[in-house]
Amino acid sequence: MRRMGWVLLALCVGSSTARAAPWSNLRELSVTAGGGVEGYTLDLAPRIDPGVTYGVAVGILPPPLLGLLDVGLEAGYSGAVNGLDTRDPRASADGVELVRHGAYAAATVGLLPSVVRPYVMGGLGLSVYNIRGAVRGFGDHLVGNVPLGAGVRASYKGLTADARLNYNVLFDQRYATGAPVSNVGEPAALTIGRAGRYSGTLNLGVTW
Repeated sequence: MRRMGWVLLALCVGSSTARAAPWSNLRELSVTAGGGVEGYTLDLAPRIDPGVTYGVAVGILPPPLLGLLDVGLEAGYSGAVNGLDTRDPRASADGVELVRHGAYAAATVGLLPSVVRPYVMGGLGLSVYNIRGAVRGFGDHLVGNVPLGAGVRASYKGLTADARLNYNVLFDQRYATGAPVSNVGEPAALTIGRAGRYSGTLNLGVTW
């Protein structure tokens, strides 16, 4: 009986390991870093020049949700430096810049179960805007955003490359007090701004 008990225990352990293997094989952890171009749309576009954006991200790709949806999770930092249009007569100095530091969390949904993985994404973010230099019509501010985007990711032998287009819906635009936007001066912190922020980035990293 004791020998039979050990045999049953071994079978149970082996069965549990076999069931767990697909989960561990499908889970993926990645760290990426990269950069690209960031700009603004509509009323903010004439005031804020396209600039350089950069960032790092940590992502996890768990087993498919319900065996069907290829959902990943991602969190990261992104920053950018944009020149301000000094042709505006209210600008008091050349070389003034809008500097942004932000963090975000997002979910990605894969569209095809392949090595080259197209995906869409969405989440929530928060950015701190600072003005470098002196220019009228702009000020430091904390701004929330909803990042929306699409991209393509490919992994090979522990390396990964990710190309992405993003559009960020801005909760407010009170850092641009001189821009002709509809919600400037409104007290509500969650007012959705009419103009938005876009970016295109290329990111490289490693996977485990």
